[in-house]
Amino acid sequence: MRLEIIIDRKKQVSPDTMAALEQELLKQLGRRFPDIQVRVAGGSNMALNITRASKEDKVLVEELVQEVWENAESWLPETSAA
Repeated sequence: MRLEIIIDRKKQVSPDTMAALEQELLKQLGRRFPDIQVRVAGGSNMALNITRASKEDKVLVEELVQEVWENAESWLPETSAA
């Protein structure tokens, strides 16, 4: 399975935050999907792409991504949290 999150550069999300998000997603999702590949990068639009997964797994991954994002205080780098 492959998860790709593209964050609009206009949102000015720091590279440290994107790297921390990628690592947290790998940690959280890797428990359930050991073969998952995660990529978080800047781009011209916001996007969430999940490939090589069943419909059920896609729904589950979307929910888990939402949970990780909502619990950002647990993984955000100190410099980005300010």
